[in-house]
Amino acid sequence: MKTLLLTLLLALPMMAGNLQLKKGFVQSHTQMIMDSKIDSVNNALHVEASIDGDDITTLRGKFWVDIGLFVSDNEDRDEHMDEATEAKKFPLATYEITSVKKTADDYYTLNGTLEFHGVKKEISFDAQILNSKDSVKISASSQIKGPDFGVEMPCMVFMCVDDEIDLLVELTLSR
Repeated sequence: MKTLLLTLLLALPMMAGNLQLKKGFVQSHTQMIMDSKIDSVNNALHVEASIDGDDITTLRGKFWVDIGLFVSDNEDRDEHMDEATEAKKFPLATYEITSVKKTADDYYTLNGTLEFHGVKKEISFDAQILNSKDSVKISASSQIKGPDFGVEMPCMVFMCVDDEIDLLVELTLSR
């Protein structure tokens, strides 16, 4: 009996499958009040993730990007946003999934902790997750407010960047 129990305990880590990032990006969207939208993309997403079998609710992982690698269609504005987010002082934004709750077929809520600009906050992402034998595809969205993370959004004269930032994360993980 002890041998069987020991064998089962030692086999548990082998049942959890590590996932490898195949491709992915993070997109942020905000707008300058009374001006234009600001869309920037970061294609340098990093992931450490695992899942137990095919059960999406066991998905756990950490995702991170270098803040200075977000790029929009305006290089000057990118520099101002890097200054506002203090990208040199706080170079990484990380998100760690702590739980996954199914809400409908292929739809889930990802709960976790976002660390951005030196501040940690619990946030949730609404996600569509497509699970196959070879891959896990995730399309997740959420919204944060810059000031909640200590970021003072830049202003020029009477035009300020909106506090609300929409986040979209798209990635494919291979088994």
